Formats: sequence, C-alpha cells, structure tokens
Amino acid sequence: MRLVLFFVFVSASLQAQPFLVPYNHLLPDSRKIEIQVTFLNEFDSEKETVFLLEDAFDELYMPFDELLDFSEFSNFVLIKGRKNNEELKRGVMLTGSPDYELAYTLFNQDQVARDVEVIREELLGEEQVILFGYSSSAMVLQNYLSLFPQHVSRMISVNPLVFDVQKNMSFSSSGLTFQGLTLSDEQNFDFSYYANFYNVNLGRKAAAKYNLIEFMIFQDVLRGLAFNQDSATNIPLLVRAFEHAIAVSGMQDSSQKINPSLELLKELSNPLWNTYQNDNFDFYGTNYDRLLGFEGKMILIGGAFDHLIYSKSYDVLAEYYSDCTLILLNDGHGLQKVLKLTSFNELVNSFIGNDTPGKIAAYKKLSDENFIFEKYYEGAFKVPPLF
Repeated sequence: MRLVLFFVFVSASLQAQPFLVPYNHLLPDSRKIEIQVTFLNEFDSEKETVFLLEDAFDELYMPFDELLDFSEFSNFVLIKGRKNNEELKRGVMLTGSPDYELAYTLFNQDQVARDVEVIREELLGEEQVILFGYSSSAMVLQNYLSLFPQHVSRMISVNPLVFDVQKNMSFSSSGLTFQGLTLSDEQNFDFSYYANFYNVNLGRKAAAKYNLIEFMIFQDVLRGLAFNQDSATNIPLLVRAFEHAIAVSGMQDSSQKINPSLELLKELSNPLWNTYQNDNFDFYGTNYDRLLGFEGKMILIGGAFDHLIYSKSYDVLAEYYSDCTLILLNDGHGLQKVLKLTSFNELVNSFIGNDTPGKIAAYKKLSDENFIFEKYYEGAFKVPPLF
C-alpha cells in the first residue's frame, strides 16, 4: 500500500457560481436556496459536460477528483451541493437543538439528486450529462441516474460504496484482524479504505502485514474516520453515514456475525439512527430496477482487493446495466497504487471522452503494468470484448 501523499494545487481561476434549488423538493412551492457549483475548466457549450459531486462522507478521506488530471475536451463541473448551505443548517437547529428527522429530510440523497437535475436543466437544457463518481458520491449519482436516466449519456463509477448490494447478496465483509494488535473501529474502517493486499511477491498474510505496517506509520497524515472531530455537529455527514448504515443493516439479524462497518456507521449517525428507530420515518433508497432502463453506457471500475466492498458486489451491480464495462484493478478502495499511474488517468479520460482507441491503449498499459485483475481466462468460451 504505497500511500498517495501529494497535494494538488487548484488554480485560482476556477469559477464558482451559485444555482437556485428548492429548499425541499417534496414541497411543490418550496422557497429557493443557493448551492455552489465550481467550473473546473472554462465552460464551452459546444463540449460535453461532466458532473462531479462533493460528498460529506468522501470528504473524510481524499479529494479524489483533485488527484486526476482531466482533459480539456469536456466541461468539468463540480457540484458542491446543499451540504454547505447555512440556511438548511439553521432550519435543522431552529428550536435550539437538532431536528434529526428534518435533517434527514433536507440532506438525504434524493434531495441532492434532484438538485443535480435542476443544475443540469439550467446549465444544459435538453443536453445529456456525463456522470463521474467515486465511493460515496458515486452512490448519490447512481441514485440520480435511476431517477433521470434519459438525461445521462454515460457514467463512470469508481469503487461505489454498494453496501446494499454486498448486504443483499450476503457477501462477507473484510473482517480484518491481526494477532496481538487491536485496532479501533475507526482505524479498522480507515485501514479497510486504504489497504490493498495485492503483492505479486508476497502471500496474502505477508502482504496484509506489510499494508498494516505502512498504515500505522502514515496514519497521522491520512484523512479518515479516526481523525474526524466534528461528526456530532456535521449534519450532512451524519445523514450520509446514516444512509450507508441503512444500506448495510437491512439483512442483519441476531444470528449473523456482527458487521463492524455497520456498528461504526450506526455510532457515527447515532442521534439520527435512534430517531429513525423510534419514529420509522420514510427512507429514500435507490430503485435498482430503474437502472435496467438506462440506455446509456456505464463504466464500472472497482478494486479487486477492496476491503470495504467485496469485489463480487461490482459483478452484481454490473448486471443492472444493459451496457456496462466492468474493470477490476489490482488495488484497494482508496486506489493508492493506480492513482499515481499515467495510464489510469488516460483510461478515465478515454472513457469520459468515449475515445475507443484511447481506451484500448490505456487498458493495455495498465495490463502491461500488471494492474488489471484477470477475472476470466479464455477456455472453451469466448470472453466478450470490453470496448
């Protein structure tokens, strides 16, 4: 696990612009609030447009979009989202203490997805958008896709946090343990985020130990749950953790092994979780059946050695799309190896630009560098082409 520990300086020329969206999309005559959108390059109406989305849970870790060098052949628009809106936060605190049910109502992924559609319509009119999401934000953008499939041409989803798929398929969690060493739940989750046990020169046990040593050395400079100090006051983070906890929890009963990720997410969202248990208010999940109606292209990139999400979950997710390319990389959830590779950056840009020769060239580079996980081997049957 070679850790990505470099900083990317964002140009001061980036343009920020407020967009008006409903305070509450559930109310037909809702007043409007401002949310911020940043244009990562100069907007050109003749080019295709890519939407990226900030996410309160992703912000615990690394700024994934800042670690990639996007091409100039598309518009790149970063939606900062309602998580930063002070009017919403004041509404939650109107009585002097948090109204957690209202917090969920105002900050849930359905509200965010509908904000995205308001922005798309105002910015692009009838034009389709390209979605690019990673980890937690990828799940919100997938929810948007399920609601407005006709407005999306293609989506690139990298290591989406499909806790619900993993749970519903009864795939096991990583369950990382090390003899003679006890990690806190937060450290265990963070290690699962950053770790990858793939090493061609080491066995799984030795590679895991090597990963752990690096994690313990660098954890003071890593971002993650173990160093989060404001979860009690960060309402958008609390809501996002609650949504992930719900995704993990549905199939668990007393006969099953305790899922440490579930326990941690429940603790992180404890006030909201308790309110939900008492009041049983409506919860907004993703209707996966709607994804079957998406006529565009899905590109799903997953870590074969992801220790937050069992990689078979990505195979299952791919089945919900009629046109899906699934690539598994020899890396973990945090992509600590491939993010440093020019070939990975080229692969992402070729998918964004729908550049078939570029896809083939970048894929070959990654394969030559031994970063493509070989899922299938041709024997008696022919493997369908990727591109």
